[in-house]
Amino acid sequence: MPKANNQTVDLVSILDNVVHLYAENEIADVYYEKNHVTKMPVYGDKDQLIRIFSNLIKNAIQAIPDHKKGNVKVTVESFVDHYVVAVEDNGSGIPADQHSKIFVPNFTTKSTGTGLGLAMVKNLVEGMNGEVWFESKVNKGTTFFVRIPAQIS
Repeated sequence: MPKANNQTVDLVSILDNVVHLYAENEIADVYYEKNHVTKMPVYGDKDQLIRIFSNLIKNAIQAIPDHKKGNVKVTVESFVDHYVVAVEDNGSGIPADQHSKIFVPNFTTKSTGTGLGLAMVKNLVEGMNGEVWFESKVNKGTTFFVRIPAQIS
């Protein structure tokens, strides 16, 4: 990965743009609930943040079974010193025996792909002093959470 070009960027704007990229697809309705928040400053690399959320949304779309209309919801919550972004799908879910492997490089639950996406997400988020985790129920869906420190002035 290239060296991070960290600066103060607006998380709301980044999420708006990434969700817009994936909103027009045949597999899932992708939407963003920002709860009337207009600005969320974070200190990070804009391109890396785009990469993080693009990967999570793309994975959520790909988790939707062929026979099901997909829903991918992106939400963000503001706390005193950080934000938590959730990317929730109504896909297949992740079996419990695979939970410990999800962020391991080269591990994938899909028939295609390199298995590097979630390892990259974890690396980039942790590089911004953040945290990533998930909750999943088989046949119900998965939610990935990203906690990112707020840029406090």
